[in-house]
Amino acid sequence: MNKLLTTFTVSTGIVLMISSCGSEEEKKPEISKEVIDPNSSLNAKFDDKIFSIPSPMQMAMLLEESKSPYNEFLLNDLEKVGDYTSEYKKAMNLGVYGTDLGYVSIYKQNSIALKYLSTIEKLTSKLGLEGAFDKNFMSRFEKNSTNKDSMMVIVSDAFKKSDNFLKSNNRKSVSALILVGGWIESMYLACNINKEHANQKILDRIAEQTETLNTIIDLLSDYNKKGEWDELIKDMKDLKFYFDQITINYEFMPPITNAKKKTTTLRHKTVVTVDSSTLNFINQKIESIRGKVIE
Repeated sequence: MNKLLTTFTVSTGIVLMISSCGSEEEKKPEISKEVIDPNSSLNAKFDDKIFSIPSPMQMAMLLEESKSPYNEFLLNDLEKVGDYTSEYKKAMNLGVYGTDLGYVSIYKQNSIALKYLSTIEKLTSKLGLEGAFDKNFMSRFEKNSTNKDSMMVIVSDAFKKSDNFLKSNNRKSVSALILVGGWIESMYLACNINKEHANQKILDRIAEQTETLNTIIDLLSDYNKKGEWDELIKDMKDLKFYFDQITINYEFMPPITNAKKKTTTLRHKTVVTVDSSTLNFINQKIESIRGKVIE
């Protein structure tokens, strides 16, 4: 039987400079492009190397923008948090729960968001990260639980604070695991939602993860000093085998300049080709990896 080929095109833009000003009023936060642009990525620096990985919050925004219905059954069970005793499990699942928090927050599931926040607080405490998710953070989050934009800023700030703390205290491996755990959960959500409600934008984002996966494998390999992550790296390399079968071509488009805002947006059109069999294998492998992380 011939394989069904799916070809699709997506236009993306990168803003080179953003000028902003205004009050720090919580109700109208100044949100950086990095936080709110679903096409943007987090540039994480580890020992002078830059690793570009999509933010879990951005993936949650993409899912919402695609009009995909909220599905609480995709989230990691809150009751499992007590089962995560090793530093590896705690860090990976902090990334998982952080992604879930972003997902429920974007969909304005306020009461559930507070429960996930409480779970995250337990994990950060066990990892020695109380400073990022302290009482002040909890208070800010609760006061702004009905304001999606404010919650995005608050959560992003807290994880950035955690990341800085870990790196400054020579715990970069923990920071790397949190980042990877968040990516795995983001991909799990995207793959499952796309299976249930096929959506072009979500399919685009899944297929564009080839370079990100290479980044993750390099990042994990750099900090796998004792071979404790061998199985995870092997799983990621197995996943890469399927991603390498995706064809991506780029066609540059004329830039857009906004003199008033002093911004220039570079644009390109991405044409991705993936067959249904490859996509199915990617879905299965992501689910398998995620299952090992949260078990």
